[in-house]
This record gives sequence, C-alpha cells and structure tokens, in this order.
Amino acid sequence: MGSRWRSASERDIATIERIAGGELPRCYRWLLLRLGEGWDALGYGTLDFSARGIINGYARGSFPYHEGMLCIADDTAEEQPQRRYYDLAHPTRDDAPVFVAGPEEADFEPEFETLRELIASAVFDNHRLRPMPFRCEGAFLAQDGEDALAALAPLLAELGFRAPVPGGSLCLLYDDGSVAFSSYRSPAWPTPSVIPFNLGGPSPGALRKLLGSVATSTNLATKHLVWTPRL
Repeated sequence: MGSRWRSASERDIATIERIAGGELPRCYRWLLLRLGEGWDALGYGTLDFSARGIINGYARGSFPYHEGMLCIADDTAEEQPQRRYYDLAHPTRDDAPVFVAGPEEADFEPEFETLRELIASAVFDNHRLRPMPFRCEGAFLAQDGEDALAALAPLLAELGFRAPVPGGSLCLLYDDGSVAFSSYRSPAWPTPSVIPFNLGGPSPGALRKLLGSVATSTNLATKHLVWTPRL
C-alpha cells in the first residue's frame, strides 16, 4: 500500500493547523506526513481523509463549525454520507477521539476512542483478517455482568497473541501469526460484559482451538457464532 501513499505538504499541514486553531495531536500530524494522499488503499470506502480534501471542504464552507471539533474525513457517498470529526477539545494518548455525523446533523456519535484505533482497525480487518481462508464471528459473554476483557486478555497473552497496534479496551486487535482476532465496541455502548469478535485463520480447527481455550479457561460463554464459509 505504501506505493500509493503521498505525504501532505508542510503548507497543507500548517493550513489544517490554522483551521484547527492550534497544534495538531502527534498521531494526526504523523498520519498526514505519511498519508496525506492514498487513504483509499486502506479500504475505508467512500471516506476521503486526504489533507487537500479537508482544506477544500473548509474553503467551500461545506463543513459546519462545531466548537472543538475538526472534520478530518468527508464522505463522498450519495446516500447517507457520514463525516468523521476529531475531538480536539479532549486529546488523549497523543491523539483524540473520533466522532461520526451526517452533513446536516448537529449531534455527534462517538465512534473510536482514538484516530489510531480507527485506522488500525480498518487496516487489520481489511488486509489481515478478511483475506483469511476461514473466519467466524460471534460474541463472548461474561457471567453476572463481569468485565469480559479482564478474563480474555490474560488468556490471549498466555496463548501467544500480541497486539500489532496498542489500543484501548474498546478496539481489540490480536494476532499470533496464524489466527487474527478483532473486536470493536462503540464508546457510546461499551457493554463491558460483552465482547463481539471476528476471527480469521488457516482452518476451522485453528479457530475452534482458540474458542475451546476460551471455553475451558475462562467463565466466558460463546454466543451467536457465524462461520464463513458456512460449515
């Protein structure tokens, strides 16, 4: 994908900083330096995160002003477009939360705790997990409303899974070199007792092995399994 990426110019980054009203979070500035153009290679559909797209949108007056919010992605979809906004008023981890809203909407719905997790989730799902020969999705449910991640994370570490990109508790990405694990929960509905998941691997047996370890080593119940291809 790197061959399709182009850095945003320092001039464009400075323009975005003027629009934002101050210094950009380190993560966003790094992404602009690496990915000022070529975001379509990440597989994020009709969303345009390019620096020039953001600058042109603000120059046209296409993005309504919202205190503390910077539009960082315009949606080119004809039906139900949804832009992405960066919550600069609440920086976290050299980054900031990402919100979603329609072009005419004043209400923002939280989507990711950080931009880093939004990008990492797209790359991991589209270019690591989905190309796997076998996949399954479902949910892990903790008993009596307990924290499901507190039971799952130590087991995954013990089994040799590592996070390719560090994140918070709502966007989980794990890989052991054979099996890929992805989970996303909206900040609007964190549901700590439930972890929805997607798995990808070389065989149904590899995925069942992980599911079996969860069943025998934790108090988590596995629900709503759907296999691709159907078994």
